[in-house]
Order: sequence, then C-alpha cells, then structure tokens
Amino acid sequence: MKGDILQLFAKPIYRTIMPVDFIPLAKWFDTQKMSGGEDGDIKNYGCQSLDTYIFSNKECEKISSYILKIVKDFGDMLGYQYENYRFTQSWLTWKYPGQSHISHTHSNSLISGVFYYGHVDQNTPSIIFSDDEFLGLNFKPSHKPNLNYRFSYHIEEIKVEPGMLLLFPSYISHGVPINSTNYIRKSLSFNVVPKKGLGDEKLLTELLF
Repeated sequence: MKGDILQLFAKPIYRTIMPVDFIPLAKWFDTQKMSGGEDGDIKNYGCQSLDTYIFSNKECEKISSYILKIVKDFGDMLGYQYENYRFTQSWLTWKYPGQSHISHTHSNSLISGVFYYGHVDQNTPSIIFSDDEFLGLNFKPSHKPNLNYRFSYHIEEIKVEPGMLLLFPSYISHGVPINSTNYIRKSLSFNVVPKKGLGDEKLLTELLF
C-alpha cells in the first residue's frame, strides 16, 4: 500500500535580506546603552539595550516603515485580514563570547522579528526554532535525515546571514546557542500587533491597544 504524508499546522518563517541602505544605521545602533551584569542573567540571555522602543527614534523612521511593509506582506501570506500593523517594543540584543539566549516565546504579540547587523560569518551562532509540543518526549530519530526529516526532527536551525531579517509568529519558541566566537553577535528584535487591535466586535472578542 502507498500513502502520503499530510503537513498540518505549518509553522511559517519569513526570511529576506535587507537593502544595503540600512547598513550605516548599525553605527547608530552601537551608540545605544546596553544592559550589564547587574541587570540579570546575561549568560543565558545576553545584553539588551536599555531603550526597548528603538523603532520610536527618528533615526529608525525609514527602516521601521520598510519592515512594517514586509510584515504586511507576511501577514497577507498567512491569511490574516489586518490592514495595518504597528510595533509594540523593539530592542537590541548583543551576545558576547560565552553568552546565549535560552528558548523562549514573545507574549502579547502576533508577529515577531529579528534583524541581524554587525559582523556575521559562518561561525556566527544560528537562531534555533523548536516545537515545544515534542521537546518533552526526549527522543531522536534513528535514521539519517531525508526529504521528510522535518516530520521527525523538531528543532530547526537557521544560519545567520549579513543583513538578514526573519519574521515569525510570536508563539514559536526560539533561542540562540552559546556564542563561541571572539566577537559580539548583534541583532535587533521586535514585536508587532495589528494597528486596530485583535478580535471582532460582533463576536465580543475585540481587544484594542
């Protein structure tokens, strides 16, 4: 007998490379004040900018507008029926050598994203996406990966590229392994919600921001 595998409940990740026009903005990012060891567990979370509304600064008007257009396209691809989106918070994250970021999700958000700037090469730590429903089972496939490996492997790695922008549903768990290089891994993270809120007034599920 011959059967097919049906792929249900796909978890979409949008990936693109930002225009080189935004490269000079990295210099401004580097002027921002970052958290230090007194501000929490930086070994497992890395350093974070003290300003958690980076895109609210006038220096970021062009890049924030550009990203929101991409967010709209991504939302349309997913079948969302929202006309416009807006950022909630946006912040810089630095991973010094020896630092990592434990797996986590972003609460109170619909779409999240990360933009990679600064030095990036083949040794830069990847971003790791995981399916929490399977993490507690503690098993590994016994076969070599094939065309259908995504159905049995529940941790996916995306290599970082210079200027890469990733968008993903905020409920997907993701993290960063230990930075084993001798340079700082730099990125900008952000959360997005529909501009007019979530839900439906007639269904009594409306949530306004």
